[in-house]
Amino acid sequence: MLRFFQYKYAAVWVFVIVVTITQTVAWFIYTFEKSREIELVQNESEHVKQRIEAALSQSNNATSIIAIMIEHDLLKDHFEEVAKELLKHNEYLDAIQLVRDMVIINTYPLKGNEQTIGYDLTTDNEHIREIMLSSSLNSLHFEGPFKLRQGGVGFVGRYPIIQHDTLWGYSAVVIKKERFIRFLGLDSIGMNKSFFYQIKKQQAGNKYIALFNENVTNFSTGIVHEQYMPIGDWIIQVKLRNPVYLKRSIIFSLGGIVFSLIFSLLLHCKRIQAK
Repeated sequence: MLRFFQYKYAAVWVFVIVVTITQTVAWFIYTFEKSREIELVQNESEHVKQRIEAALSQSNNATSIIAIMIEHDLLKDHFEEVAKELLKHNEYLDAIQLVRDMVIINTYPLKGNEQTIGYDLTTDNEHIREIMLSSSLNSLHFEGPFKLRQGGVGFVGRYPIIQHDTLWGYSAVVIKKERFIRFLGLDSIGMNKSFFYQIKKQQAGNKYIALFNENVTNFSTGIVHEQYMPIGDWIIQVKLRNPVYLKRSIIFSLGGIVFSLIFSLLLHCKRIQAK
C-alpha cells in the first residue's frame, strides 16, 4: 500500500477514486432527499383532500336530511329548528337554504342572509347551468367560488329534492370562503411556512376557478403534487416552498471535490518530499 502512494500518478488515482465516491454519495443524497420531499408534498395534498372530503360529507349529510324530510312531507314548518340543529353539528357550514321552483324560500340563519330570500336563481345563467348539473347527477353538487348575494365569496352546494316523482326543488348549504380556508388551515393567499397551495373548482364547462386568486405561484415547476377530486370537480395543487434536496446534494458534491483535490495535493507533496 505504501509503495502505491510513492507511485508517480498515485495522487491522480486517489483524486479520481475519492471524487467518484463522494459524487456517488452526493447523487444518493440528491435522490433520497428529493423522494422524501416529493412524499412530503403528496402527504400534504392528501391531507387537504381529506379536509375537503370532510366538508363535502357534512354538506351531503345536511342537504340529504332536509331533502328526505321534504320528500316524506315531514319538514312542514320546522325548517328553522331542523336547520339550527344541523348547523350545530356541522361546524363547517355557514347556512342552510331551501330552493323551490328556482327561488330561495328559506335560509338559516336568516340574520345576515335576508337578501337571499325570494332570490330567483334563473336570473343568472351560470346558476342555471350548475343547478341543472345537480339535477342530472341526482346528488349534491357545488357551485363556486362566486360572489354571494348576501355578501362575500363562497360555495353553494345543492341537493335535488324529488317529491311524488317530480323535482320539488333543492336543499342547499352555503360555505363562505373564509370559513373554508380556515377549515383547511391556510391563510387568505394559500400558503403557510412550508407549502404553497392552490385549489380550483370546475365551473362553466372546462373552466376552473382558483380559490386563491392572489396566489401567482408557478405550480408547473419545483416539488409539486397535483390531484383531481371527481366528487365536486376539484383540483388540488401543493408545492413545497423551500426544497433542500438540490442544495444539500450540491454542497456535499462541491465539498467532495474540494476534499478530493486537497487530499490528492497533500499526497503529491508528500511524495515529492520523500524523494
